[in-house]
Amino acid sequence: MASISLEELQHYRTQLSDYPDAGAKTALGTIEKYNGDLEAAFTELSKQNGAQFREVDLDEFARKCRETVCSQPTEDFLGLLNLVAGFLPPPVSLAVPVTLYILKIGIRNYCQEAKSA
Repeated sequence: MASISLEELQHYRTQLSDYPDAGAKTALGTIEKYNGDLEAAFTELSKQNGAQFREVDLDEFARKCRETVCSQPTEDFLGLLNLVAGFLPPPVSLAVPVTLYILKIGIRNYCQEAKSA
């Protein structure tokens, strides 16, 4: 289970204070609702955003954007969020748990998995 602590969540919430898309803040609220469980939050967010996302899980979304993310790797939350959000279909709320999942794995480990696959 991929999860973040409530302290980490607060840190990311602070970084999103000026973020223009309210969906990102909504996503953090959903992650908080699930006590930092990124997979459970992603599942709820995907159900809220239409049938096209219901059969895709967090890890699969992260794999889909690996080439884009690893071509411009960054450990900066907002920079990575913008990369992921630009690659994945809207809404940006789905990009938040994917971004946090990648950061939790570690950008180097995440990109290294692509090389070993």
